[in-house]
Amino acid sequence: MSAKHSHNSTDALPENLSDLLRELASCGHHGARLLERTGLPRWARGTLFRLMGYVAKADGRVSELDIRYGESLMRNFSAGPRQRRRLIRRFNTGKQDTQPVVPLWFRLLTRRWPDSALRLSMALAHLCYQDGPDSAARIARCHTAIVATGLPATASNRILQSYRGKVWITSPGEGTSETPLTGLARACQVVGGKPSDSLEALRQAYRKQRSLYHPDRVQHTDMDPELARARLEEIHKAWDLINRRHPEAR
Repeated sequence: MSAKHSHNSTDALPENLSDLLRELASCGHHGARLLERTGLPRWARGTLFRLMGYVAKADGRVSELDIRYGESLMRNFSAGPRQRRRLIRRFNTGKQDTQPVVPLWFRLLTRRWPDSALRLSMALAHLCYQDGPDSAARIARCHTAIVATGLPATASNRILQSYRGKVWITSPGEGTSETPLTGLARACQVVGGKPSDSLEALRQAYRKQRSLYHPDRVQHTDMDPELARARLEEIHKAWDLINRRHPEAR
């Protein structure tokens, strides 16, 4: 995707933001998938990983999902051993930062060609919406980091709003679980797994749960067919979320 020149003022939105947001939506709001499709210049990757470390440490600890997401990005970058070590060092450095650190040359490039900063920011925002209710601390750090790249605050707000409005599955409805499917952890629980499980392990758990509530099996049991149907729908919705949001999903 080619960069477009932007004659933006401090608060003007970059011209290609809407196009990239549509691309993000078509990727299921999965940052690694977006970068797999659109790419990210090698010179921007170190900055991304340092900002990822900064955002991931907002709540005091880096989660297993954060690590898996970083691994997914490095696979999509086809990073060799040397680049992997460099990106991991940048991530660990970012964990110690109390303010986002972005080189001046990066900010100057962003003002003239915002495309790379936009893609970086969309991949960064993924960290705020991986699992369960959004973290106010992570969102605050992510917003600060996006603005530090040289993008206007209005662009940051649009990116975070896009994630907030699209990545959650709503309540499965009356007659099913009382807890809405609001994040990856809940979805993994529905299929009989946990977020730290590999995608293949979750797939096996999903297939097992699906078979338990399949109509052909239910008809030979005392299970209420309507409840079984509702449960099966919930399992399918949970798997759909996992298949879009798990760090190993491609």
